[in-house]
Amino acid sequence: WGGAGASKKPKSDTYHGLSAFSEPETAAIQKFVQSHPNLTTLLTYHTFSQLVMWPWGHDEGDIPNAKDLEVFKTMGTKMASWNGYKPMKSGDLYLASGDTCDWAYGEHGIFAFTFELDPKNMWSGGFYPGQGVLDAVFNKNLEPALYLMETSDDPYKVL
Repeated sequence: WGGAGASKKPKSDTYHGLSAFSEPETAAIQKFVQSHPNLTTLLTYHTFSQLVMWPWGHDEGDIPNAKDLEVFKTMGTKMASWNGYKPMKSGDLYLASGDTCDWAYGEHGIFAFTFELDPKNMWSGGFYPGQGVLDAVFNKNLEPALYLMETSDDPYKVL
């Protein structure tokens, strides 16, 4: 939290808040995760860019556990094969500290992914593409979400 890709300036798009989990939304996620120690997978949805991403986002390097990295790559590539998004380590897009997936995996060992949903770019609707895309985006991401749920009993089984 508060490192690469985060700003101390409250008016910045990348403002990191007063402290880690200082905002009600992030505090609610933290409380939920910490009160469910049996969680093995987590998925967050963002817009835009059509990506399936996994840790690390705060660092250019890969996670050090080779087996876990292979699980991330296998699952991410499989999910991307259904929704047509590009699978990648989130730090390959740009560095961003304080990421939910980095925290969930780094602190709790949860296989956490972020989907950067449609549209592909800012010129096709950007962060607010409108409700006209909802059905198509839902449909293309249903199979990946079901896959994540189906493998959540033991993510290592994808190997």
